[in-house]
Amino acid sequence: MNIEIENYWELLALHKSLMAVKFDQNSCLREAQGSPYTGSLAFKVFDQLVAASNEKQAADWIKWQEADDSRIETQLLHKHIKESEWWADSDQSQKEKYVRDFMAPLILNEQVFNEITKNC
Repeated sequence: MNIEIENYWELLALHKSLMAVKFDQNSCLREAQGSPYTGSLAFKVFDQLVAASNEKQAADWIKWQEADDSRIETQLLHKHIKESEWWADSDQSQKEKYVRDFMAPLILNEQVFNEITKNC
């Protein structure tokens, strides 16, 4: 399957739409927030944005992608984990996969990623 994106602005609109769904604090689509399909799509759109950008824009996108504990998206992840019934019974690989999918296209720094997956 292929979707033809006409230009950078359509791609940016798709990215913003995905971010709005994934990181809406009052989302009624919680299943989309940690979905591996939504995560995969978010990374694909992000990669295309970087590829379609000039050198400075691409560097800015890569910097934007780096997430730490101060990001609202990370705080939302913490909230979801606290409210989940399955997290405590999950193994390490399930937790790591969920965190990556939830945060996509953002990438948590290693310290925060390890803290969340091992200590929450």
